[in-house]
Amino acid sequence: MIPLNRLQPTLLLLILIAFWSCSSPDDSPVITAEEGLFINEVYSAGNDWIEIYNATNTTKNLSNYKIYDDGAVKYPLPNGTLLNANSYLVILCNDVGVGLEANFRLSSAGETVYLENTEGKLVDFVEVPKLDNGQSYGRFPDGSKNLAISGVTSQGSTNPSAEVVAVTRIVRTPIVPVLNQAVSIQAEVSNSAKVQSIQLFYRFNNAAYTALPMVAGGIFYSATIPGQNNTGKMEYYIEVTSTNNLKSYKPFDAPTDAYNYLLNTDPLPVLFVNEIMPANLSCCPDTDGGINEFDDWFEIYNPGPNSVNLAGMYVSDDPADPFKYKIPGTNITKTTILPNNYKVFWADEQGAQGVLHANFRLTATGESVGLYYIDGRKIDEKTFPSVPENKTYGRTTNGGATWNVLQNVTQGGSN
Repeated sequence: MIPLNRLQPTLLLLILIAFWSCSSPDDSPVITAEEGLFINEVYSAGNDWIEIYNATNTTKNLSNYKIYDDGAVKYPLPNGTLLNANSYLVILCNDVGVGLEANFRLSSAGETVYLENTEGKLVDFVEVPKLDNGQSYGRFPDGSKNLAISGVTSQGSTNPSAEVVAVTRIVRTPIVPVLNQAVSIQAEVSNSAKVQSIQLFYRFNNAAYTALPMVAGGIFYSATIPGQNNTGKMEYYIEVTSTNNLKSYKPFDAPTDAYNYLLNTDPLPVLFVNEIMPANLSCCPDTDGGINEFDDWFEIYNPGPNSVNLAGMYVSDDPADPFKYKIPGTNITKTTILPNNYKVFWADEQGAQGVLHANFRLTATGESVGLYYIDGRKIDEKTFPSVPENKTYGRTTNGGATWNVLQNVTQGGSN
């Protein structure tokens, strides 16, 4: 008989071995029903959709098959959903929940989508990366194991034998140019091994576009836009030609749409970030949505004798990205600050509630809030520390240099 004092360590070792054997570092789903059906292409950057491809030579009945991105909310395909041999089925992911319009949307930041049969077995899944407008993630060619980002989509039709290389990131330096300053444009692509050529196209004040070859270096392809000695608008876009001679663009609908920056010498208006509430739990209700919502907010102060319309300017919580929220010009009454007066912006990511609702939230532990001119130049900017709930961090006098946690909240009024 094994002594008890020797048996206990042995049992503990066996338990640990069992735990380790059941805890694989690879927690990827396992396909349990290979039916020749594939999630063939996914688009998740607005007007989302998922394409299913039938790689077999027979028609497949997909009635009550389930498509989903969340195991708790699986969408059953409607009765009578037939997918012909070597054909495609597109499911819109628009949160409608009727027919071939699923009851969920996709995240452009990346997620996993699944296809399950009527027995609850996993037919296919795809781990979708972050995608930008005009980009999809799919199998090249159809039904293959080769998954890649493509700069050209092929909704409901054959994918090329290889993906069309996409631009996945653009870096502009400097982010806010001045007169006579050259501007570097860098582009990162989805697959540099399949790049035939990359060109940067630019034009100033609506002249004809000029093409520049972009040169590889590290992870980027780069080109430089020459400095300009006049004020105006510079527009630019990137064209990528893949080794299969197919082209993609960034922005995807260029040259109809293009990136741009302004060269501007206007004197900056005198305006101040005056008061900030990053942890509004019950203090100051935002009623623009028809109910009381306690959202973060910040206040801009106009000390001058003239009204200032903020439309076309920007507010941001990231000094490295002054163009985060462009204040719309659709409601001049809302965006105009009267003399010696205040304008409150809600940092709630609820732009549908009005022009004073920014597309970011604030962090109570501290970050920055800034107001920037139409060309991105800083008008005023403040980095604030951790702020208690229902308190504000503000100037102790309107527009003054001294900041502190204010015991009395003065939203839209004098500090």
